Amino acid sequence: MNPLSFSQDSVAPFAPKLCHRWEAPVSETSGMTIGTVPYTLGMRPASRTLLPGYDSGVLCLLIAVFLILAFNLRHCSTYIKNFSYDLWSVRRTDSTFTVRTFSETGIQISIVLLTCLCEGIIINAALTSHGLSTPLATFPEIAAFFVVAGVYYLWQLCAYRIVGYVFTDKLSARQWIKGFNASQALLGLLLTIPALIVLFNPGGAAAVASIGIVCYLIARLIFIFKGFRLFYDNFGSLLYFILYLCTLEIVPVVLIFRCIGRFSQLEA
Repeated sequence: MNPLSFSQDSVAPFAPKLCHRWEAPVSETSGMTIGTVPYTLGMRPASRTLLPGYDSGVLCLLIAVFLILAFNLRHCSTYIKNFSYDLWSVRRTDSTFTVRTFSETGIQISIVLLTCLCEGIIINAALTSHGLSTPLATFPEIAAFFVVAGVYYLWQLCAYRIVGYVFTDKLSARQWIKGFNASQALLGLLLTIPALIVLFNPGGAAAVASIGIVCYLIARLIFIFKGFRLFYDNFGSLLYFILYLCTLEIVPVVLIFRCIGRFSQLEA
């Protein structure tokens, strides 16, 4: 008998149970993976939210407005001189100093465009920060709010012209309209920096929205105060002024925000 030959029964108690296919213990084959090993594929990256400031459409819209503003700022000296007068003064003078040129009108239009764009950016950021979604992407949503703000400005301009024509003389109505345009320009200048901040830092949207509301109230109160100084004569005119506040200053804003709330799936 060959001393090196042993029967299977004699070595079975001492040898591990083998897997004949892989020539490896069954305990090891149970932990083996057939095919691609998961760790060789790496880790799945987390989805990253695109910042509004990196959206090409938003950037194009912002650059276009700034280019229009830069083009018209070549003639800004007279506009700056008249700015404080238009914002505050109610002096009854019809001198050539108050006459507006085409270049000043261009500056006013460009600043109003900037104001409407800043309002659209801040409203979009405020809705996003509160978890409200719209059917639109970032750029179409900001563009839609930009258009809404522009239409609201034109509506106000027409309404103030009608009220000024009906309830006061031509000179006072002109001063009132100039005060409105100056207050909108002031609002645009105040909102520019907060709007640029929230484009690249959406986490500060709540604070920027609060700042935007405060700036809007400041600009609006300045305009309302000038209108009060222009139109107040007696107690009867005070009643008309209160009616004007409700009709043109409070109700339209409430209706616009209710419409925005419904559009963004907010229960009003």
